[in-house]
Amino acid sequence: MITLTFEQKQSLGYQFLLDQMTADCVYGQEQIRKCQPFAPAERELLERELDRMEQLTESYGTHRGFWERAERVLMQVKEIRGSLKRARETVLTDLELFECKQFLLQMEKMWQLYQEEQAVELAGICWKDCRKALDLLDPEGRRLPGFYLADAYDEELCQVRQEKKRLEVLLRLERSEADRRELLGKRQELTAREEQIAQKVRSRLTQQLGPHLADMEENCKMAGELDFLLQKAKLALAWGGKRPTVGKYRACEEGTDTAGVRLCLSDMRNPMLEESLKQRGKEFAPISFSMEEGCAVITGANMGGKSVALRTLALNVLLAQSGFFVYAREAVIPMFDSISLIAEEYQAMGSGLSSFGGEIVELSEALKRQKQGFSLMIFDELARGTNPDEGAVIVRSAGRYLKKRRCLAVFATHYDHVAEYGDYHYQVMGLKNVDLESLQREIRQTGARKGIDVIAKYMDYGIYQVHGAEECPRDAIHICGLLGLEPALLQLIAEDGGVQAF
Repeated sequence: MITLTFEQKQSLGYQFLLDQMTADCVYGQEQIRKCQPFAPAERELLERELDRMEQLTESYGTHRGFWERAERVLMQVKEIRGSLKRARETVLTDLELFECKQFLLQMEKMWQLYQEEQAVELAGICWKDCRKALDLLDPEGRRLPGFYLADAYDEELCQVRQEKKRLEVLLRLERSEADRRELLGKRQELTAREEQIAQKVRSRLTQQLGPHLADMEENCKMAGELDFLLQKAKLALAWGGKRPTVGKYRACEEGTDTAGVRLCLSDMRNPMLEESLKQRGKEFAPISFSMEEGCAVITGANMGGKSVALRTLALNVLLAQSGFFVYAREAVIPMFDSISLIAEEYQAMGSGLSSFGGEIVELSEALKRQKQGFSLMIFDELARGTNPDEGAVIVRSAGRYLKKRRCLAVFATHYDHVAEYGDYHYQVMGLKNVDLESLQREIRQTGARKGIDVIAKYMDYGIYQVHGAEECPRDAIHICGLLGLEPALLQLIAEDGGVQAF
């Protein structure tokens, strides 16, 4: 089972998308809260969910009026599962009968809406016809929103109420105190009798609703499913989501043929990061990434966008396996038994461990999960909280270990010689295609303190695949020069790094 912490969902941008889903009814809100990725054994359910998403996103354009009316009905649907549970255990109160009637009125509207628009269908969304249950709570057939125990429910109840009204007229006219007391006593007796009869009517109504309770509960479920699907479809339409292809699954047994188990996303995006950049007047650079089982390494300077690539990759994999559309031009995504995200920023606060210690604990737990199934393992600057020489050894060794295991492991690192042990090597574009002399002139005009913003403006956060041996880019050293670091110190850094000083 794939479980991520709230901090992880927030950092990836997954929570950002969930927060934009304004469910229309309580059942849809519950579906959003409980949303979990599908397990590999639930592949058919995932495919069905994606089928329904595809149907709904297409239908929302051609039958928008229908779906807007359906949403208005969902907005009026209230929580009644507590009342349905009580109906199996005791006699419902007037308030609970009122709640049931309100729900049934909305279900009648939804059922009629679907009958009118035969062209609209979604697999698995099938409304139960509960009009007979509604008739029980609306014996006069007026379909008004209120509820009361009508006279039509019981002849004696009708007679008692008529007698009460007659006595109330007499009470208003009577001037004798003794006669008024006598009339009040009779009225009290009638009120007690009225309540006895009313309770019998409530009991009878509760029993008569019994055969309809299962259908009502099924409609609660349908309301939640439809609401959730509508929210996901609107989210896909708002951000340009596309249906992913569910790729092959790597079985747990050793020796299983894994040829073709591939993760491939073209021009993927991250709506949260995209929105953040937009607010600063910048654009998100789409990221393409592809690998088969093994180990991939993304290298680049600390300002170069490795974390952006990892978060965008993890977000889209999580969305696909949760039955959402992904934000990519094309996507082939296998199903994973576990997804592990190892990074200092994902650690839970208050653990009492150092950042490095916390990472090692997370790594140990991730390796246990990996042994139990097919895993996606993402490492963002693993071991950056310890001695750089030791950190590089740890990362290289982890890459060597995982490339032979049942997983797709992706490392983002600025350590040297890690990519040599990976099956795939990606580099962040960074300042690769920037005229550094022009950039330096612009920084001189704005001043070094604003130079970081200037560099960020020209920094390309896209990644490209490297074929053959290629060292980590030296953008960090270039940035030192661009920001006006002391020339003598810069020269020493360049010489030690084996690059030409800028």
